[in-house]
Amino acid sequence: MKHGEKIIRYEMATEILRRIDEAIGDEQPTDQALRILATVKAFRSDLPFVPHSEPVDYLERVQVAVQRAWATVHKDPKLTGIEHDAIAGVDTPIGRLKAITYRRLWKTGRVAWATEYYLNDQPITIAEIRLSGLARRPTTRRRQKRKRK
Repeated sequence: MKHGEKIIRYEMATEILRRIDEAIGDEQPTDQALRILATVKAFRSDLPFVPHSEPVDYLERVQVAVQRAWATVHKDPKLTGIEHDAIAGVDTPIGRLKAITYRRLWKTGRVAWATEYYLNDQPITIAEIRLSGLARRPTTRRRQKRKRK
């Protein structure tokens, strides 16, 4: 199961708990209702979640750390390829977020950065990092189309 799917399941379990609480209201819950509540709470506790009120941008922290690691290990800025990589990580509330970065050569001869992200040694995408609440800022640039003359 992907990390984003776990986040969606956590939010669904939270909504189910809220609706059960509304349905019970001020009445005394039955034994069956209490067992259902306990089951949903146990299911939810197995899923990762970072509260959205935390102002920490873990994605930015790991990106800065891995860039610094690459710059300190590789003194020559012309080095490219996966054999010239750097690894850095930060601890988050839901596990260790790790990044591996290297520079790769495009077919046009330009050099681009390539970064792979892992959460608890499982591959994770930037979209899943955002869904889990580990990123606070947008990670894509909005480029304007050039006007042709």
